Amino acid sequence: MKLHTWLLIAIGLCLPWASQGVAEPVSAAAYSPAGDSASPRYAVAATEVTWFDAARGRSIPATLYHPTEKTGPFPVILFSPGLGRSRDDCAYLGHQWASRGYVSVHVQHKGSDEEVRRGAVRPKKQLREAFDDPKNIRNRPRDIVFAIDQLERMRREGTPLGSRLDLDRIGVAGHDFGAQTALAIAGQVLPGQIAFVEPRVKAVLAMSSPVPLGQVPLAVAYGDVKLPCLHVTGTADNSIVASTQASQRRLPFDYTAGVDQYLVTLQGADHMTYSGHLRPSRNGRDDARFQRLIALSSTAFWDAYLKGNAEAKSWLAGDGLRTLLGAAGTVEKKLGR
Repeated sequence: MKLHTWLLIAIGLCLPWASQGVAEPVSAAAYSPAGDSASPRYAVAATEVTWFDAARGRSIPATLYHPTEKTGPFPVILFSPGLGRSRDDCAYLGHQWASRGYVSVHVQHKGSDEEVRRGAVRPKKQLREAFDDPKNIRNRPRDIVFAIDQLERMRREGTPLGSRLDLDRIGVAGHDFGAQTALAIAGQVLPGQIAFVEPRVKAVLAMSSPVPLGQVPLAVAYGDVKLPCLHVTGTADNSIVASTQASQRRLPFDYTAGVDQYLVTLQGADHMTYSGHLRPSRNGRDDARFQRLIALSSTAFWDAYLKGNAEAKSWLAGDGLRTLLGAAGTVEKKLGR
């Protein structure tokens, strides 16, 4: 396994929104997802790996963002990028989460990654075909499961990073096609009546989820989702390739019951807001602000549901998240029994 590692010292300087500051109003629980003197920020390293699943004859590239501190163990988050994207997608989240004491594993999915659109004459058509391909629908959650298996192998072998992994506290996150992948791991029934549930995962983050309208009844699609979830969307979050419109992105939240669910809707955010590639166009003028809010709100979510931080959970369930968003967005909550 070939490893390439580089250090990102002073991690705050590497984030596009760092100059805006991180101090936020918080609830009475005195919790802040930005951290404080009692909860230090870590310097971050990024390690590239390529795993090979012999059973499927499939290579799985990944980038692991992790604290440089030789301490731990650290909870693990696996990130599934969107259609036509790579393991470099949403690097700002990998940096943020690792700086707050997590290992963030960004997985690239062959068959629905950037290679689909590279040099394509009709990229939207080819991307749509990749999105609809049952092999990709199945392979994506299997890639995540295989990645968890590889992390367990690293821990068994006592590698320098493997020994610092807390694999009893695993989350899965994703954007676009990756959000569907994350929800599949949590119990969503996929088109074709495909069901994956990974019991090692404790919570999921789903950004800009595609909705299988006309393919799976929504009560069936989301009826077996039994993990806490933070859903993130935007009022301009219309699909570029598939058919899901901005107003429909909330449906996974609406159709999931009996477990803690949060829905953040960012005012004016579109489908490419989340990627981490800041855009000079008018459409991207608020990307840095939105990405900062996503980074901080998701940190609070992981702190609550992976680290078991009661103050973080109170911050989410109370006024903390609403105060953080301010006029930039709204939050809705459904707290399970």
